[in-house]
Amino acid sequence: MSFEQKRADAQSLFKFARRVLTPKEEADVIEAPVEPVDIRSGIDRALRQTRRGSYSIVTLAEHAARAVSTVEGTLVAIDSINNFLSEALDLTAEALSNPDLTKRAMVADRYEELRSRIDTVAGGATFEGVNLIDGNRASIEVVLPDGGHPRHAIGHITLVAGERGLALKAPSELFSTNDEIEAARLSLFAARQRLDRAAETFLNQASVLAPHLSNEAAA
Repeated sequence: MSFEQKRADAQSLFKFARRVLTPKEEADVIEAPVEPVDIRSGIDRALRQTRRGSYSIVTLAEHAARAVSTVEGTLVAIDSINNFLSEALDLTAEALSNPDLTKRAMVADRYEELRSRIDTVAGGATFEGVNLIDGNRASIEVVLPDGGHPRHAIGHITLVAGERGLALKAPSELFSTNDEIEAARLSLFAARQRLDRAAETFLNQASVLAPHLSNEAAA
């Protein structure tokens, strides 16, 4: 099964999580399919869906639902980072095709801006007080009923632009040489692979919680 197929199948998992977390009177509104959105509106939407105000976790279903919803918001952020990587790849291709050093320097400036945006998105991807992709090491642990695995963790995967994450180096030579541009392209391809693996890992970890969302989800 491809990652995209898994992502499509996960929509029902996210739907169950939102249902658990949403007051009954709002359920009809939340159940509508969610269309792709940009990072700002996506994160805002995820925060609204997963937060009902100040309250304590009182059931396993709610705890599991908050974990799954955190993963959903995290995937929105990962999608945005992936878009930045795609734009950065386009920039490096443009730089390779243009020998003018001034124009290459302008491309390098935009590339550096995209690196900064990746850090901004990763640093802001906090849902229910947990950030699974920033430079820290926060994770989620759900205590499950006796039998099988009593604890299930959704781990942290660092996806910032620097060495600890996607390993995207700043263009110190302003893309003046083809070698620097080619090195940047290789790092971008590797970063996209890391993003894909991270997204798949989060989906797999969240799917383990599906039977605990509600009796309906387990059916």
